Amino acid sequence: MSPKTVFSSVALVIALGSLEKSIVTTPLPIIGAELNAGAALTWVVTAYLLAATAALPIYGKLSDLFGRVRMLNIGIGLFLAGSVACALAQDLPTLLAARVLQGLGGGGLIALAFTVIADCIPPREVGKYQGYISAVYAVSSIAGPLLGGYFTEQLSWRWIFWINLPLGALALWLVNRNLGHLNVRRHSRFDWKGAGLLITVTTLSLLLLSPETALPAIWLAAGLAIALLLLILVERRAQDPILPAHLARLPGYLVSVLLALASQLLMFAVLVYLPLQMQWQKGMGASESGLYMVIFMVCITAGAFVGGKLIGRTGHYKRFVVAGFALAALALWQIHFDLFANLGLGFAGLGLGLVLPALSVVVQNALPREDRGIGMSLFNFGRELGGAVGVAICAVLFHGALPAGTSHNLASLSPAELAPGFSATYVGMAMIASAAFLITLLALKRHELASIPA
Repeated sequence: MSPKTVFSSVALVIALGSLEKSIVTTPLPIIGAELNAGAALTWVVTAYLLAATAALPIYGKLSDLFGRVRMLNIGIGLFLAGSVACALAQDLPTLLAARVLQGLGGGGLIALAFTVIADCIPPREVGKYQGYISAVYAVSSIAGPLLGGYFTEQLSWRWIFWINLPLGALALWLVNRNLGHLNVRRHSRFDWKGAGLLITVTTLSLLLLSPETALPAIWLAAGLAIALLLLILVERRAQDPILPAHLARLPGYLVSVLLALASQLLMFAVLVYLPLQMQWQKGMGASESGLYMVIFMVCITAGAFVGGKLIGRTGHYKRFVVAGFALAALALWQIHFDLFANLGLGFAGLGLGLVLPALSVVVQNALPREDRGIGMSLFNFGRELGGAVGVAICAVLFHGALPAGTSHNLASLSPAELAPGFSATYVGMAMIASAAFLITLLALKRHELASIPA
């Protein structure tokens, strides 16, 4: 099967998973008013992200045992069932429960789509398709808020969930029509204890990082430590553990997961805090600051597209990760000193765009077929976790640099009083980008890329 057919079969799956993270943001105030959500409104977004991220590694392991298409069908089915429940919800608790169900399905969409691509497209060629994947991500991320606003104003906020049904049905048809041959089973007992503990560790980690969490941090940290210890003990005794220890010994795998986390951390830092600076400190409107974010996403897509093409042509990948983090570090220093910040934003996008295709190639090249589902899922899990870690670190840096006692009343601060918070945030992110640059130079090794699927 041609790589183009494989990619076209899962592109809509990737779009569905990406769109759902952003389409709900625009109608949030109206949803909150209609359902009397109050301060709990942000959980409409957080509930989905928590469930999707926690389920992500489980889908990967199950797909190694039961086949990619079977698990894709289950993921899409749960996602569509959750979408129907969200559209019919009449109160906030019902909506949050439906968002959890939707997230449990959504967690498998992107992870399994990437695994299917890794199964069918050789590492030497997969880089060029990362550009197309980034384009799907970018279009979905930009279209989400626009579609959310349109449906809310012209129809009803419930249409942001109803729209998933025809798209999901088309995705199911494409996957089953073109990818049925990927339903390869491996007979082994599934590590249910490890899976449950992994979900617990993931959920507690994300709750600890989430600013919306009402539970005391000490409780979450204690629960996380206990769950992590139990997970280690269970995995050491499991016959076919959900976290195979030999993945850590694969060439370049762990460092690639760490660098992917760093790249996503930096991307979310820019996506969240640069618009805030433009609106709070520089007095721009929401639409004007949004235009800058479109430029950022376009540059990420361009970097991924060009980098992927060059990796496919040359077979080299390390130089693109080095150049990507170097560009990102220089761009963040530019933004910090406000030296041609617009140009710096473009450089940051290009740099981060270069990184991900190269790291995906390293991971795919290193993973044996029998562990590719869990291996690719953990790689994507590292990326998702990077976003949460990035927002949490930025919040600590930003609020820690503000005048004492003012962090809870940001609306009353002048641009001059807000400036130290944004400055500290960009310095911190520039240092993380510089550290990732050094790790790439010292720890990421060069390996020959396979020219046929493993």
